[in-house]
Amino acid sequence: MLPLNKLETLKQGGYQVAVRGREVEIEFTTPTLGDAASHPELGGERRRFVVKGIVEGDVVRLTEAYVEDQTGGRNKVSLRDLELWIEYINSL
Repeated sequence: MLPLNKLETLKQGGYQVAVRGREVEIEFTTPTLGDAASHPELGGERRRFVVKGIVEGDVVRLTEAYVEDQTGGRNKVSLRDLELWIEYINSL
């Protein structure tokens, strides 16, 4: 779970955050592999990392996460794999 007040911190850190009623969507677009490695010839594909959740009181309960490629293909990410990221966000 993420404290609701951390959503603003995520926005300031480059994430796109959308809240629609109780539904929350957090999105981050990765740099290209070429940009990340400082070698443009490695590739130009960007991916979207998306985390969805539901507002429950003063926290967001995460319900789904996936990585989406440029063709729209999605690879599910286990919520357990987000535990370190959640700890980091909570420490901000």
